[in-house]
Amino acid sequence: MKTTRKTMKTLLAGASMLGLTSAAMLGSTLSADATTVRFANGLPPGSGPSMMLDRNTAATLEETGLNVRQFHLTLLSLAEANAGIRDGVADMGWNLYAYFPSDFPANNMAAEFSQLVELEEFSGELQSLAFGAAITEYMLFHCPECVEELAAQEQVFLGAGMTTNYALQCMMPIETAADLEGKRIRAAGAFWSRWIESVGATPVSMSINETLEALNQGVVDCTASNTADFVNFGLIDVVRHVHDGLPGALFTIPLTINIDSWQSLTDEERDHLLRYSANVTAGITWTYIGEARDGRERAPGLGITYDTVSEELLAMNRAFIDQDLDVVAEVYRERFGIENGEEVAATIRELLERWTALVADVSSEEEAVELYYNEIFSRIDPATFRM
Repeated sequence: MKTTRKTMKTLLAGASMLGLTSAAMLGSTLSADATTVRFANGLPPGSGPSMMLDRNTAATLEETGLNVRQFHLTLLSLAEANAGIRDGVADMGWNLYAYFPSDFPANNMAAEFSQLVELEEFSGELQSLAFGAAITEYMLFHCPECVEELAAQEQVFLGAGMTTNYALQCMMPIETAADLEGKRIRAAGAFWSRWIESVGATPVSMSINETLEALNQGVVDCTASNTADFVNFGLIDVVRHVHDGLPGALFTIPLTINIDSWQSLTDEERDHLLRYSANVTAGITWTYIGEARDGRERAPGLGITYDTVSEELLAMNRAFIDQDLDVVAEVYRERFGIENGEEVAATIRELLERWTALVADVSSEEEAVELYYNEIFSRIDPATFRM
């Protein structure tokens, strides 16, 4: 931990020296002595998640006087987020642990258990909302190793948003297991690569930004991508068939803050920031759900089919997940020396059972936020948490 505690006003002054100006949306409501927290959002401006952040930022400033100042793709990219938040370039932001496997093995192992949502007892449209809450609760209250990994990176974990489930988005229909053999499929991470290999296809590693062109040029036949990025990254313009239910699983979007920035806040300001964290982690998850719904509604008019996945393929998928849960534990044991993978999976499964029931009747972003805050963030004491 750094020995010098930087105040927010020092951070703001440094930002001003770099020529970073106040966001236009804040207008004249920002008082001269308002505490400012700089949020580096590596998602595109104008996207659903970025608009959600802007809305919550404006509401937080109006209601509490705490200014969470947004920088959409102008301060740190997603690939730069970990080092940038660690070094104080930004105070907080989305820090995708999956991009930094050697820094966050315990956190990444826990996130890989998102494949649980594809099992029959957990499936449903709100599965991402349930898992986002379960993984947040796990990392905050059940995983000292996760806390230690963040502390080593000079950061504090403030919750996680989730994408929607990953669906196989292809140029052709996939009706049987034989149809998958030999296909080249873009993979977003380790789980999806293992799944692709298990069905006799070839995983192709590339960023989501490259995927549209790869599909268009025939470099890949399919992509395993979440059903919101189907819209966000233009895949809806080239994909012809979406197979929801294959291969499944979710991508975790952790929210972290620089530890010096966190500890420089007053107790009241930390309390406001905890409320803000509930707003944006539940908010981004709900936004992804809405974007996935939009993609499904628009698809028929564009000649895109959401194909019904056969019982054969669903059974194959669930059998793979049953086996892969043990593989995750073994992989992290061999690669990182983590010995409690089976216990982690059991704990997350229990939390997911609880949250599947809790989110069953949620019908709005506001309800999701209140549930996240009441069940998780209100349990945190801002006077002592990570101090």
